Amino acid sequence: MPHRFSSPVVVRPYELRWFDVELPDPGPYEVVYRNRACLICGSDLHLYKGLHPYAPLPACCGHEVAADVVEVGSKVSELAEGDRVYISGTGASPVPCGECLRCVRGEASRCENKRAPISFSVDGKPVSRFPSGYGEYTYGHVASAYKLPEGVSYYEAAVATDLAYVIGVVRRSGAGLGDVVAILGAGPIGLRALEVVRNAGVSKVIVSEPVGYRLDCAEALGADVLVDPKTVDPVEEVLAATNGDGVDYVFDTAGSLGATMQGLKMLRSDVGGLGTLVLMGLYEEPDLTVNLSELMYKAGRIVAEWGIREGRSRNVHDALHLMAEKRVNIMKWITHRMPEEKAVEAMEMLINKDEGAIGVEIVH
Repeated sequence: MPHRFSSPVVVRPYELRWFDVELPDPGPYEVVYRNRACLICGSDLHLYKGLHPYAPLPACCGHEVAADVVEVGSKVSELAEGDRVYISGTGASPVPCGECLRCVRGEASRCENKRAPISFSVDGKPVSRFPSGYGEYTYGHVASAYKLPEGVSYYEAAVATDLAYVIGVVRRSGAGLGDVVAILGAGPIGLRALEVVRNAGVSKVIVSEPVGYRLDCAEALGADVLVDPKTVDPVEEVLAATNGDGVDYVFDTAGSLGATMQGLKMLRSDVGGLGTLVLMGLYEEPDLTVNLSELMYKAGRIVAEWGIREGRSRNVHDALHLMAEKRVNIMKWITHRMPEEKAVEAMEMLINKDEGAIGVEIVH
């Protein structure tokens, strides 16, 4: 039975409008969900500002969703109506068929018969990334859903995308027992990185963040050294905190070339570099001037990650497990829960860093 509702769409920079839409009956391996909580991701803010490099406007925001199953396709046996789930990547990519050779081999991202997400047009242009996680309903392939463990709330589960992403990045970086780490930025990704590297066993975590209440949150989550780059030279502070040695890893979540170049100077130094620079932020300025010689001199290794497909299922399961075992403190930084009709207010709050906003969720 089709589900009719109103969906928010960013029609042009800083303009969100609602449109009446309809989801069709699910295909054989598809599921329809009623959204309960959707974390506003940093990439949603880039999209809202019209600066997302892979989401041309008009487009939908919201891909970090916890939901209830409301309808399943004819060949879905893993889920049933009423199940509580986390959904990976709502609206962000085509739906795999579930039946081709790639799908049955577990390579759904390489499906040969992907179904394009249902869409519609605004001002003659097709809407991308539909359906929106901010709206009441969404849909997707059953393989994109993960049942929530007992004791994990919708509000926590909506963070699984961020947490799984960071788990994958930290794994690939190699950071672990005894290492010294600097994290640039204490927004949602930076705070997730803080908790994940702590679970990985690093010995010291230094966090650089210019917004006071976010720095306070980093301290509450276990940062050893706090640096406010508005009042001190962050490179000098990091070197002082490491007896002049520098750090083994810099996790740059800021999406700012200035921060990235500071991160380079924080790494352990030698010709060819001794440390690893991990780039995790989305740069709004597409044309950046970088001294490649300095990169080669300072960074022994550069890891650039923006969405990891390899090992995603394992990372998601581990993220939900960490939540269930209370090894991470999601609710310390979920600062606001707001209804769909206040989505503009919620995004503006994050962009302007108003009212102590760090983690803001759209809830139903």
